[in-house]
Order: sequence, then structure tokens, then C-alpha cells
Amino acid sequence: MNRPTQLNRREMLLGTLAAAAATNVLAAPQQRLLIDTHLEVWTLDPKFPFNHPESGKNLKVEIAAPIENQVEQMRDFGLRYAVLINPRYFGWDNSYIAHSLKSYPKLFVAHGLLNPEDPKVADNLRYWVKEHGFQGMRFSPIYHPKSTWLNSKEHYPLWREAEKLEAVFNFYIAPHQMPMLADMAGRFPGVKIIVDHAGKPDLKSPDCWPEFRKMFALKRFPQVWISNSEPYEMSELKRYPYEDTWPFYKAIYEEFGGKQLVWGTGYPRPRWELPMDKELEFVDKFCDFYSNADRELMLGKNALRIWKFPAS
Repeated sequence: MNRPTQLNRREMLLGTLAAAAATNVLAAPQQRLLIDTHLEVWTLDPKFPFNHPESGKNLKVEIAAPIENQVEQMRDFGLRYAVLINPRYFGWDNSYIAHSLKSYPKLFVAHGLLNPEDPKVADNLRYWVKEHGFQGMRFSPIYHPKSTWLNSKEHYPLWREAEKLEAVFNFYIAPHQMPMLADMAGRFPGVKIIVDHAGKPDLKSPDCWPEFRKMFALKRFPQVWISNSEPYEMSELKRYPYEDTWPFYKAIYEEFGGKQLVWGTGYPRPRWELPMDKELEFVDKFCDFYSNADRELMLGKNALRIWKFPAS
């Protein structure tokens, strides 16, 4: 009767080490905490009609980017959470974002949109936070380049209400508007602030750096974070890996440090600008000026200090 060949101790040890190494390689992508802090989702379902603040109800959008696409993408790439943002298509109606949050409450927190010129803007903030569980709002003064509503006295009640509710505000804002935001950050330190899309430097300008540097005054406020995100929106080259954006991301990092940076992608599948694997490659490979520790802060850990994510 033939007996099976027994492994000697050395062979068994090597086999164990090899198995452990393989396990670590497979697990590595899941070990890093990834939180997408800017995720715009939308549906073409007429139950959630478009009513864009500038384009109205006649806005034409050919491709949907529904919440289900993001759930699938989070599973494929190991993202733990995401912050949902109303993409402006629905105007001031945040119903689809509320629907998405209710559908997947363990994966997301939500920001809506408010009409900044509505006299009841503070009441509207309270409604979406209290009634629908939103954690913040996005404002887009970049669409109102000559307006001063951002730091008007009429908006003090909105910011005071945000402090009471512990709401987070994120801003799509032009460089020349940064002093107004700095004014409000100084007056209302209890409101956490995210500056979207790296402060939107204008790379079409012959020299955008003087205007761009106005954002650096915000670094003195510990409740302010800069979103080093969406290079395709900033770039004039319009091709990956968007080399013309690198100096701006590096300058933000050098000024603010890793503790005041967050990461966001913009859209789920279909990603016609930048697929998720390239989003991560851009940060890991082409933004090689980040330290490993600061990259982890930006990609996920800082977000835990800003939003109250659901328990696992």
C-alpha cells in the first residue's frame, strides 16, 4: 500500500508563507480606507424631474448616473463610504438624493442644494437635515460671479443654523470669491467647510496664480478642507494624466498639509472623463508629492472627522 509523501517542516513553512503572501496581496486594495467626498448621482426617471437653476426644465441629459452604479463601483474598488451631492440638474429639489440615501443608508451621507437667495434658506436647511437626514449643503457662488450673497448679513442666520445643526457646507467657488468665504469662516467657526475642485484655478488665464493664491488664506481655519479633486475639470490639456494640474495640487498640499485635504471623484459609472482606476492612479502615481500617510488622510481618514458616517 502506497503512503502519501509527507512534507518536511521546511516545505510546510514555505507553503504557509506563500499562502500568507498571496492573501496579503489580494487583501491590500481593501485595507486602505477610501471615502469619496463628492459624488453626484442622477436619474432620468421622470418621477424625479429636472429643474436646473440656469437651464430650467428643458435641460437635456443623455446618460444617467444612478445610485445603483455607485453601489456597484464601491464594491468593485473597495470604497467604504461616499458623500452624495445634488448635481444641480434637479434644482433645489433634493428628492433623488434623499431617495438614494434612504435606499442605501449604510453607504452614504448626503448634501443637497439650497437656493441662496431664498429668504427662507435657513428654514430649508433645517428641513432637509431634520426631515431627511442630510448632513450638509452645497453652494455654488461660482455661478454668481458678481454677487455678494456669500457673506451678506442676510446669510448670518443660515450659518448660525448650520452651527446648531452641525451641518457641513461645500462650495463651488471662484478664486476671487475666496475672501468672502474666509470672512464667513472667521465669523462661524462651527461650520465645517469644503472647497470643491481645488478652488477652481483658471488655467485659461495667462497667469492665474495671484488669484489662485487667495484660497491660501483659508489655511488658518482648521474647519476648512480643500478637495483635491476632478483634474479633468481644471485641465486645459484635457488628456490624462492632466500634467498642467499637478503644480496646483502640489501647491495646495504644501500650503494646507495633508490634514486639510479630501478626495472626491465627481461621478459614478459611466465615467466618461476618468474611470475609477485612473482616479486612484492619478492620486497614487502622478501626485507623487503626497507622503503615504497624508495620502491616506486625504483618501479617507480626514472624512471621518467631517461627517458622521453610518456604523459598519
